[in-house]
Amino acid sequence: MYRAIVIDDEKWVVKSLIATIKDQEYFEITGEFYDGVSGLDYIRRQQPELAFVDVRLPGMGGLEILQTAHAEGLRTLFIMISGHAEFAYAQKAMFHDAIGYCLKPFSRSELLDSMQKAYALLEGSAARAAEPPPAPSAPEAEAAPEPQEESFHPKHLTSSHKSVQMMLDYTEEHYREDISIQDLAEQCSINANYASQLFKQEMGVTFVSFLTGLRINHAAWLLTHTDEIVFHIASQVGYSDYFYFAKVFKKVMGCTPTAYRKDPSAAANAAKG
Repeated sequence: MYRAIVIDDEKWVVKSLIATIKDQEYFEITGEFYDGVSGLDYIRRQQPELAFVDVRLPGMGGLEILQTAHAEGLRTLFIMISGHAEFAYAQKAMFHDAIGYCLKPFSRSELLDSMQKAYALLEGSAARAAEPPPAPSAPEAEAAPEPQEESFHPKHLTSSHKSVQMMLDYTEEHYREDISIQDLAEQCSINANYASQLFKQEMGVTFVSFLTGLRINHAAWLLTHTDEIVFHIASQVGYSDYFYFAKVFKKVMGCTPTAYRKDPSAAANAAKG
């Protein structure tokens, strides 16, 4: 079993999470922490494979823990914990390599889905590490490998509800296009109002917020991985109006696209402020 820890300043939340997942076979809970500083210290020393981290914590917030762990090259995977009112913070966490988020009060299926994703990532990494290096052949062995072009891949979320999963899959594939809840409803052969209610009920966020998260996530990646001008980035992620894009980006990330490109940590600093 892989190791996992829980970092939350409310003891009942920690106990509730542990009780909800106690009979799963993927991870063993090896630590409970009630502030961000002690939680990060344990992660640095022990590097558990998985950490459930609350967005709001005394001493050091969840976003800052993620950023610090990423900057220091720690291998721990993160699943964020948040309440419905804190979803904007959870969105920002997704921009800093969190593999998922779980809303309070906890849903067992939601927790297990996130843990299965973490398990699959860990197993995949272990399998790749165990593979022997390929034997070079002349003259290719003497040639320097050509750099591979990187591309953005949105975080894939799952749902136990078939229609919601169809809506998630469709949105992840078409978020750069002009899509609406009506398009998702047609994919599932259901009423648009029902589709909207169902999506919010299962995901804890409206379709528009989820769509915005995907688009801004992609924009943030482009800002830090490419030299594309911001105007072009806006159009690439589904915004035909640059000024509206800039307004939405600042609302979600807490800083302008230009400021984010210069210093991605500005988003976390804005969230703490």
